[in-house]
Parts: sequence; structure tokens; C-alpha cells
Amino acid sequence: MKYLLLLILGLYMRIPAPAQQDLAEQLRDRYAIKNGFEATITIRIEVPGITAPLKTIEVNYKKGKSPKIKGAGLILLPKKGFVDQFSELLTPRVQWIHLETGGDFQSFKLVELDPSSDWITADIKVNMKELRIEDVDLATRESGSFQIHHVYGSGKYPDRSEISFDTDKFSIPLKILGKSDSSAKKSSTGKVKGKIIVEFIRLNVF
Repeated sequence: MKYLLLLILGLYMRIPAPAQQDLAEQLRDRYAIKNGFEATITIRIEVPGITAPLKTIEVNYKKGKSPKIKGAGLILLPKKGFVDQFSELLTPRVQWIHLETGGDFQSFKLVELDPSSDWITADIKVNMKELRIEDVDLATRESGSFQIHHVYGSGKYPDRSEISFDTDKFSIPLKILGKSDSSAKKSSTGKVKGKIIVEFIRLNVF
């Protein structure tokens, strides 16, 4: 009987409360990308040991395909924190755990239940008044951790995203198009820390 009760409790804890299910659905609707997007963005890299000028690039992304990118010189794109990241975090298979409430904000821990996924947990901070995600603290299986802060304007998607990372596999959090740069400096812990700032000049989701 005791084991049956534990099993029932375990199954119950894996099911989000109705309010959390409603919130997840509302956020999925907000951030949905049906087919893809086109964007003009600027990228600023702040990584010790790497000198990279401010880049302006054109991105054409279609679901299920690699993004097409136009821009001069070496281009570095963040693997996490891009606009399509929301759909990955908000899939129905994710378990929601409420952490805290403060003012207009609620914080949740999202637990990825798919063992094949490259991320494990994501602590998100949701502006309940505007129904948008403003901060994400993402833990991955092999790529280190990412802290993502989103800044919004009048649209549904962020105008600016600041993606900080801490990893011992520098080639993982940055997708380097062109030749690789191995000059990034590691800290005393053996990890590389840095930040990528992405600003959207134009974004068309279709």
C-alpha cells in the first residue's frame, strides 16, 4: 500500500497544475513559430581572448532546416537563447514546478523529461502581467550553463537577448561559421565564461 501511494504521488507530481498548464499554453501561443522567420540582427561577442567587431547579419530560418546566414567575415551565433529556443522549452513533455512569486513575476523550474534532449532543466522568470519570459537559467547535459535575459519592446518576441555562458566546451555554446577560434581564455576552474548580445533590428515570423 505504501509503495502504491508513493507511485500515485510520483505520477501526480509529474502533472502540471491546471493553472500551470494554462500558462504553458498561453506562452506556447505567444512564441509559436509556425514555419520560420527572417531577421536582421546585430551580434556583440564578449569573450576573453576573442576580439570580434560588432556584426550585422541576415538570418533566414525555416523549421527543420539549418539557418541561412548572410554577413561579412567570421560569424558566431549563439546555440541557446535564439527566438526558436522558446518552442523547445515549452513543449508539452516538460514538467513544470512552481518556485516563487514576487510582484508581477512568477518563477518556475522546467524539467525536460526526454532523456535524448540536450538540456536538463530551465529556471524561467515569467512576467505574468505581460505573459512573457524575461529570464532563463538553462542547464544542459554537455554544453555547460546559460543565463539568458530578454528585453522586449512592443512586439511578442524579444528586441534584445543577453546570453551569458559558463562551459568547459567552448565550441558547444557558440556555433562558429567559418574557421574556429581556439584563443578563448579559460578561468581557474577550466571553464570559459562569456556573453553574446543579440539585438533584432528586423524580425518577421511566418
